[in-house]
Amino acid sequence: ATAPSGGASGETSAAVAPAAGPLTAYTVVVGGKDPEEHALFEQEITRLTGLEISMTKPPSSDYDQKLATALSAGEVIDLMYLGAPQFERFQAEGLFAPLTQCINDSPILSDPTVIDPAEWERIRRDDGEIYAVFNKNEGGILPSARCDWMEKLGIEAPQTLDDYRAMFEAFATQDPDGNGQDDTYGLTLAGIYDIQPFMGTANLKYGYIEGADGCLDIPWATAEAAPIYEWLHQLYADELLDPNFATNNTGAARELIFSDKAGMMIYWAAWVGLFNEQVRAEDPDTEFEMCGLEPPKGPNGEAILRAGDDGLWAVHVDSQNIAGACKFLEFYHSPAGNILSTLGIEGHDYTLTDGKYELTEIGRSHAMDHGAPYPKSLQWENPIGTPLNVPEAHASGAQYGQRQLV
Repeated sequence: ATAPSGGASGETSAAVAPAAGPLTAYTVVVGGKDPEEHALFEQEITRLTGLEISMTKPPSSDYDQKLATALSAGEVIDLMYLGAPQFERFQAEGLFAPLTQCINDSPILSDPTVIDPAEWERIRRDDGEIYAVFNKNEGGILPSARCDWMEKLGIEAPQTLDDYRAMFEAFATQDPDGNGQDDTYGLTLAGIYDIQPFMGTANLKYGYIEGADGCLDIPWATAEAAPIYEWLHQLYADELLDPNFATNNTGAARELIFSDKAGMMIYWAAWVGLFNEQVRAEDPDTEFEMCGLEPPKGPNGEAILRAGDDGLWAVHVDSQNIAGACKFLEFYHSPAGNILSTLGIEGHDYTLTDGKYELTEIGRSHAMDHGAPYPKSLQWENPIGTPLNVPEAHASGAQYGQRQLV
């Protein structure tokens, strides 16, 4: 695996003005995997950019509340990561500085071979300004299954709800893990957060839609959705669905996959690769293999997956260091920034010798995810290699993915 154009130490352009002192940031997905590594992550940003940066990284379970509390208390955070719903909330309060000029002046951010111009237009506001910069290629959420179990049991890729049920029956009853016990489920879920592929067979999308009377309706709470809930209930009654699905968080659902207790969950396309990488980091000879599947098709061929909501970087409107924030954002989408947000920290997560990248043991355990396992850059090619079955998962997400209703 050789260094991409620009190299891990490649600097960002001179188009961005020098930073005006240390930069403060709030982040949830970007950074080190623990406090000690997070400090190394900050130091690596400084080494690569010259920026002094302090990145507050609360636990993911508390992040939205911690950020909201800080902003409500009047804290001026130069740079902050937000999911799309949180961004919309604070954007309505006028908390973000326009970044249009920052983007236009950057040879990296304005390069159509790095970020598709249509993506910028998609987030441009009615006043003509752009108030955020993307974090990564968000991909989508799709059925992710143990394709090693599918191959072992002779299961073809399912196309309909009936096909999916038949696969779940095989996973639950035919001892796919080979331990001689009746201890596997066909499907695990994290509540009903992730049932879009099934609802898509009735052409129903998650969220709210404004009805003719001006009121907001919920497509998932209509008569058309009832047969899908009945289908899911039957999976539960027949012990094909993990009985703890209602109280699972995504971590609990993932653990059932990792521990050979469930054959499928519905999750981010990127996690197809992360599952495979993490298991192989512990056991290179494993038969474990996750793959992404196409969604089930409805009677008229309807199929919908959930496209990922944008993760966005925004700058506080009262920031005194917009130049530094712009410099970071340009760096983040440069080849060196792409390496940091995927592979991680040179000398810690990976080594670079004569242009060749190699993950350390720590780096392998981190599965090439330090905030953007799949960068937004159209030029990105992972010098270590693309994780197993990810291109196909992303292709399914791109073909069937739709952003959800407000």
